[in-house]
Amino acid sequence: ALSMALLALTGVFAQSLGNIARIDLGLDVDSVVMLTISPEASGYAPAASATLIDRLEQELAAIPGVASASSAMVAMLAGGGLETGAAAEGNDERIGVHLNGVSDDFFEALGISVLAGRQFRAGDRDRAQAVVIVNQRLAERLRPDGGVIGQQLRVLGGDREIVGVVADVRDNNVTDEVEPQVFLPRRQSATLGSATFFVRGARAPEQLIGSIRDTVTRLAPTVPVTEFRTMRQQVRENLATERFVAGAATAFAVLASALAGLGLYGVLPYSVAQRSREIALRYALGAPAARIRVMVLRQVGAMALTGLVLGVVAALLLGRAARSLLFGVDAADPAALLGAAVVLGAVMLGAAYLPA
Repeated sequence: ALSMALLALTGVFAQSLGNIARIDLGLDVDSVVMLTISPEASGYAPAASATLIDRLEQELAAIPGVASASSAMVAMLAGGGLETGAAAEGNDERIGVHLNGVSDDFFEALGISVLAGRQFRAGDRDRAQAVVIVNQRLAERLRPDGGVIGQQLRVLGGDREIVGVVADVRDNNVTDEVEPQVFLPRRQSATLGSATFFVRGARAPEQLIGSIRDTVTRLAPTVPVTEFRTMRQQVRENLATERFVAGAATAFAVLASALAGLGLYGVLPYSVAQRSREIALRYALGAPAARIRVMVLRQVGAMALTGLVLGVVAALLLGRAARSLLFGVDAADPAALLGAAVVLGAVMLGAAYLPA
């Protein structure tokens, strides 16, 4: 019963991970290295911190083999973010949005498609017209046709002109639903004292990590670097809980099935030996050997059927408890239950055949 429950859960989690692997993130994570620094935590004044971030962007973009470099206040797919409210011009309804302050080349560096309007540019600074870029989900919330270019959006207590619409991206967690998103020019938004850099390479990101580290150390030797990894690694880290639970369920399912098979193989010969007189008498009276084997296997089949039924019930209960970790699949998935029953049936038959 325990083997059946764990095998069924393994099948469900395998399907869930397969569904997650097919999620469209809305951004291109290949060939991108990310790292986070917090200059103000190391004693930099806000103005000096902003200057350092600008200088780092320029120097990182100049590394041979780097296609583009950008920065953002909030790291992508790091499991957290900034949330606030936004309202369209002439409408008091506030919409909950995810907020991020990004540099000019942010969308290019992460492969985020610009659907309408423009990206941020060097002129989007403090004294210039306050602007924002929104994602498609928010644009459709503001207007059914998504035509929001030039419209004013009230966010952070001020009106800002929408100058661009970008494709929806998953910014906090891979498995979260896409939320309305607002992007501000980093030079027009209050800083958090930290910045996450995204460096896209024209070659494998592992070949750029050494040069990136040297550049950051040269320009900011006293500032610690955190979250230094490729975006692929960041995605895997974001799914660490789902991967761990799926791996643990698989390991326990294999162990439980092996123990069930070994236990049955160990107990059944003793059971057969206890019935040796009965079996000899049946054989002497003309019962064919095949019928005697079926008799022994029928006993095993009854145990297996009972275990399968109890295991299905346990799998449904465990799956319901782990529902928050599943994506695009139900705990009572028929394919997972059938697959588990077939595997466990084969294990039981294999363990019982030789003693029979």
